[in-house]
Amino acid sequence: MKRVVTGRLKEFDVSLENRPGSLADLCDMMAQAAVNIKAIATNGGHSARLVTSDETTTREVLTKARLPWSEADVLQIRLTDRPGELAKISRMLAKERVNIDSVYLLGATGEWTDLVLKVNDTAGALKVLSR
Repeated sequence: MKRVVTGRLKEFDVSLENRPGSLADLCDMMAQAAVNIKAIATNGGHSARLVTSDETTTREVLTKARLPWSEADVLQIRLTDRPGELAKISRMLAKERVNIDSVYLLGATGEWTDLVLKVNDTAGALKVLSR
């Protein structure tokens, strides 16, 4: 297997106070609502981007907590776990003018790596990555 799009997911970009415990509070809220965080990336304590197991409940939790947030479509990509694979798909997307806004690891084994990609053109990325 070289690469395959394994899912279309939602990424929640949540604004956080830049203080000790704000990320812990967010994670506690998700846990109390039985929402599993499948992937997370932070940006200097000011925000957290999450992919969760339950998009509907995530929206409800964030709204109830009155946290500023937005959501976007992201792609889950499975790549062969070897040097250069991310470089290859990044170059393929760039050639088609698809910009990668964010990328982070969802999980890895010795055989493959699952990534989350947020791009400026989801349809274009799907077309490129299905080749």
